[in-house]
Amino acid sequence: MNKYRITTPELVAFHYAIAGLSTRCLAWLLDEVFIISGYAAIIFASLWLGGLGTFWVLAAIILGMFILDFSYFVFFELYWQGQSPGKRRFHIRVISAQGSKLRFNDVLIRNLMRPLDLLPFGMVVGGSVACIDKWHRRLGDMVADTIVVRDVRQELPQALANEKTRVNSFRTDPALRNRILTRITRPQRDLIMDLALRRDQIDPAVREQLFAQAASHFRSGLALPSDLDHLSDEQTVVNLALLIQEERFTA
Repeated sequence: MNKYRITTPELVAFHYAIAGLSTRCLAWLLDEVFIISGYAAIIFASLWLGGLGTFWVLAAIILGMFILDFSYFVFFELYWQGQSPGKRRFHIRVISAQGSKLRFNDVLIRNLMRPLDLLPFGMVVGGSVACIDKWHRRLGDMVADTIVVRDVRQELPQALANEKTRVNSFRTDPALRNRILTRITRPQRDLIMDLALRRDQIDPAVREQLFAQAASHFRSGLALPSDLDHLSDEQTVVNLALLIQEERFTA
């Protein structure tokens, strides 16, 4: 399986499985089904307003199709953390090749290149480039510096899942919950989940040091309230992991 490695400024390395071309093709086809369904709705609505005149009906159809075709992927990939409905169904997602949070510019540039990738029809150019490229990137990915990876949903081990019954102030406080999920980056989410999932496999002395460093970093970076200092370093990381897993942001 082709792997992509990202090393954070803190020198923490993460490995992502590159999405296969067949999976990407199926996801794209499913998205096209949704888009074509949208075309049908636009045509039906425009014909329903046929009293405006043939010219305006055609103009409404063309404009509506253009807006839908362009905005579909931009909207979903931006607000669904790199996933369109098709990508979500087949468990793949777009991420920044640098490991940073996917930005509007990344999504916009990636999709502005989509017409070139679609040439001469059916994603022939984009598919051909992806077949040649080591990371299966189409032209849009190369220009935007993004890659498409498998979105692996990890389940928490039973020992950690049992802690879901505990009160988790990171989840119960809406303002705090929103701040955490807004500020946290994908590499940070990966680090938290990795520590939580493997904590029983880490040597006790190393485990204490790792959780202390991680907790200190996240308390400062996420501006966690000082009145939560009663939480141990490990419980702080575990509570963050439970919140992230509940929101289905792991990968």
